[in-house]
Amino acid sequence: MPAILVSHEGPLAIVTLDRPQKRNALAMPDWQALGATIRGFAANESVRAVIVTGAQGHFCAGADIGEFDSARQDARSGEAYARAVNSSAEAILELPKPVIAAIEGSCFGGGCGLAMDCDMRIAAKGARFAIPAAKLNIVYSLRDTRNLLALAGPGQAKRFLFSGEPVDAETALRIGLVDELVEAAPLEAARRLALKITENAPMSVAGAKTLVNAILAGRPAQALSEQLSLRALESDDYKEGRRAFKEKRKPRFTGR
Repeated sequence: MPAILVSHEGPLAIVTLDRPQKRNALAMPDWQALGATIRGFAANESVRAVIVTGAQGHFCAGADIGEFDSARQDARSGEAYARAVNSSAEAILELPKPVIAAIEGSCFGGGCGLAMDCDMRIAAKGARFAIPAAKLNIVYSLRDTRNLLALAGPGQAKRFLFSGEPVDAETALRIGLVDELVEAAPLEAARRLALKITENAPMSVAGAKTLVNAILAGRPAQALSEQLSLRALESDDYKEGRRAFKEKRKPRFTGR
């Protein structure tokens, strides 16, 4: 069975990577299941935000290297494997809802890439981050390299990729790989942030995510920005926001 567990808490969906015996390293079926799970939230109006975390003290130790002799043994099988991993990343990037990574313990390789695909990252002080691709003669994907470059800058990105050595959570925060550092229980901090976000207009949040991702990917964004802005101004939620402001109350947004 794929090691992807889902629980729901009000407007939040919590996705737990659950292979604790492997520090939640994911096999190919797990990557496929993760992508399908995330895509399933797109049409679920009851889900306003998603948290991705790991079971029993670790986020994700990356891809399961133990299956590489069969699932990633050469260029052809490696390409199929990359498609499965990329599918999960694209699902997160394309989901019109915020995705927050709650990180503790190991966040290595593909797990680090998964965390960078998320919109925000909250880590416990004991977390460790590494991209050991160079120790396996693997070239990190364009998407993950671009994400690393955008978060940490060229010097730190090259240090990560060239050395493959881990850094602690304090260093990850300093270089921009992590957005918030907590003493413990990053899942609780992620819940608090996610719940605050769900009080805001879903269309506005989705539009902001779409624009930021388009800009980071180097895609033309002017027409997209205008389209998203006009759609928001014609929505019921824009009317509700104005009414709530005048009535000095919290708005009740529906995403319409």
